[in-house]
Amino acid sequence: MKPASRVHILSPRLANQIAAGEVVERPASVLKELLENSLDSGAGVIRVDVERGGAGLIRVQDDGCGIHRDDLALAVSRHATSKIEKLSDLERLSSMGFRGEALASIASVARFRIVSRSAEMETAWCLEVAGSAIEGEPVPQPREVGTTVEVRDLFFNTPVRRRFLRSERTEQGHLDEVFKRVALSRFDIRFTFHNSQRCVYRLHPCTDRRDRERRLAQLCGKGFLEHALHIEFEASGMRLHGWLATPKFARSQTDTQYFYLNGRAIRDRLVNHAIRQAYRDRLYEGRHPAYVLFLEMAPEQVDVNVHPTKHEVRFREARLVHDFLLSCLEQALGRGEVDSGEIRGSEAGDSPSPLFPKYSGASPGRHKAAAVKEEIELYKRLHEPAAGGGGRVVADDSLSWGLVEDLFGCYALVRQGERYLLVEIQPAREMLFRERLGYAQEAGGRASQPLLLPQQVELEPASAAALERFGKRLLELGLEVTLVSPDSAVVRRLPAPLAGCDVTRLVPSLLTELAHAEKEVPDLCGLLAHHGAAFAPRPSRDQLQELLYDVQPLVEGREGQHVFVELCLEDLHGLFLRIRG
Repeated sequence: MKPASRVHILSPRLANQIAAGEVVERPASVLKELLENSLDSGAGVIRVDVERGGAGLIRVQDDGCGIHRDDLALAVSRHATSKIEKLSDLERLSSMGFRGEALASIASVARFRIVSRSAEMETAWCLEVAGSAIEGEPVPQPREVGTTVEVRDLFFNTPVRRRFLRSERTEQGHLDEVFKRVALSRFDIRFTFHNSQRCVYRLHPCTDRRDRERRLAQLCGKGFLEHALHIEFEASGMRLHGWLATPKFARSQTDTQYFYLNGRAIRDRLVNHAIRQAYRDRLYEGRHPAYVLFLEMAPEQVDVNVHPTKHEVRFREARLVHDFLLSCLEQALGRGEVDSGEIRGSEAGDSPSPLFPKYSGASPGRHKAAAVKEEIELYKRLHEPAAGGGGRVVADDSLSWGLVEDLFGCYALVRQGERYLLVEIQPAREMLFRERLGYAQEAGGRASQPLLLPQQVELEPASAAALERFGKRLLELGLEVTLVSPDSAVVRRLPAPLAGCDVTRLVPSLLTELAHAEKEVPDLCGLLAHHGAAFAPRPSRDQLQELLYDVQPLVEGREGQHVFVELCLEDLHGLFLRIRG
């Protein structure tokens, strides 16, 4: 039998490394902690420099209040902070950090250097730490008031953790995301971000809404801003404001979702549920909303001391917060369907109930109240005898799909013999594009169409990296995209099946998904078909009938039941009963 081990206290160095496992997950975690410290110092200017995806260097410089020479050693000690003093301070936190663990944890797994000067000191002082070991006393350094923190050779003393880092490109993408998340939270601060001495972002402080929306376009893309509703609501001691994208800007990834509580970026299940509920009948399956939203409420109404990363919170009145968010967002989206622009309200109202019943396998959108009358007339015509065709396009073959009506560009009402079907246009197009792109792939990209005028598109750094990685394979499918600068590319050719698609939205959306692809070899053909269908123009009636003819064999031959639902008489009766009730 193994003898019992004696209980002992861990060494400070080992304890710090264990704590670092909670705080320092990857280079992006380090950047987050350093940026939050700069915000808490009252900085107005922040500069970030990174190298080798942050594993080589992360440097953050600010013009904040600085740290006194005598406090430098304390600053890299555990449970040492200037942000709280007593237990009651936890109930009304206004700072980003408060645990006093970040710098100690970072210094325990990296070569750490801090240079700081407070206003009362004549010079700055520098302290160096390597793996929790302080290397000598602070030495004087020239510097203005503020702080510079350098983190080099992350995980140099924990090689196992270093091996678990992803590729430099992936880690750089996480660094970019952390920087954007912080830069969107403080429009009043000047930010610059350099990667390997190349300036990636230069963000000026914002004094008005126009400036804020300029920064929004820089960080989230012009497409987001073009489809964003500026909202502002206040009720029950809470204020919600920011930008909410219309369903037309739905994303394949959750890469444009930023939610801030009292200035702190959070990812909370209650908040996410309220937002999903607001969009629940407005988005196709697999699409995600985009937003930059700020919720302000009394600090004592929320507990941020729940998780080491402080991303999760606990609301004292969870149901009130959920209902407030849901009501505000539903009202904003309901108005946005009628008219885009600025939406304000003191009390959020109710949103109209969805017009369509929820059929299994279908994802019907929520429609404007003005469409109800048109919909009722449509269903009345279904039961009227056809007079000389009555405008219906019905194929001679009773088994073929004949178009009866195009519903809002999203659905096709189809007759097949004595059956009526509701076909979802976008998935049907995607299935057809997938089939035809397969032929284009076999042809080695020869079935492509040059654009009359090459189109320039803006790209995020991660998307540009994805283009460098997958550009040759996309060319085999007929999509020719050339990188012309670190943040832009030119589209010259498009696969013939996707002719007419909006390339300025298709290409950035596709590359964004590829940048976040989990698989090393993603299904490019399927992804291209998916994004092509999402950004294809609304078909004319003749084009829609042709689409139905072409896609019907694919649907019936490949168990494509998710593309359509059959309309039964009972469903229609239920629809009218709900309208009358």
